[in-house]
Amino acid sequence: MSLRGRLAILLGLIGATAVAIGVAPGVREGQWGAGLDALPTEVAGWTSTAGAPEWALPVDPNEKAAVRRTYRRAGQVLWVSVALFAREDDPKRRGSIDRIFPEANTSRIDRVAIPVILNGAAPVRLPAVVGYKQGGPLAVVYWRQLGRRVYGGDYRYRLALMREILFRRQADAMLVRLGIPAESGGALEDALSLVSEIAPPLYAALAPIATSSRAERGHP
Repeated sequence: MSLRGRLAILLGLIGATAVAIGVAPGVREGQWGAGLDALPTEVAGWTSTAGAPEWALPVDPNEKAAVRRTYRRAGQVLWVSVALFAREDDPKRRGSIDRIFPEANTSRIDRVAIPVILNGAAPVRLPAVVGYKQGGPLAVVYWRQLGRRVYGGDYRYRLALMREILFRRQADAMLVRLGIPAESGGALEDALSLVSEIAPPLYAALAPIATSSRAERGHP
């Protein structure tokens, strides 16, 4: 599809959303948060402790609930943040894209995509932001989640969010981030390869959280 066609679809959805918001019931807010304890403390040979450095995975003040852990294995380190956002339809409560990656004191930023099979189906291309700092490269790989559905690209995520608002009257989302210092895996490519190893079991552990939240509101 051409860029002009995509823009027309996006503008049409925005217009339809504006009309629907004016006549439909208000967007419901899910009861998320308690299930975050389901995030495993051990994953694929990695063991974790509570917390993760904010300089690597910044805190977003709009998070409704969040859990952060530091995973270690044989001298390797990987940080994980799972944040829940309510009412992504409200700009004042929406998660900020500027807080996904810590850009301060970064000399260069590269953006790549990593294909990862999360649920046994087709691979999802997860975005990775690689920043070069004085202490070495830091990569943050992330995805957004609506229920069990995973979105790597911002464009597809926003379209899916509009559908959720229009037809389900809900706008809750999950943001999962993996912070990887390059020195923990040697070369940067080796560090990023850890994502394919740890992301699938993390996704499997988080799936019941999203499912139970939607079930409480009468959605599959």
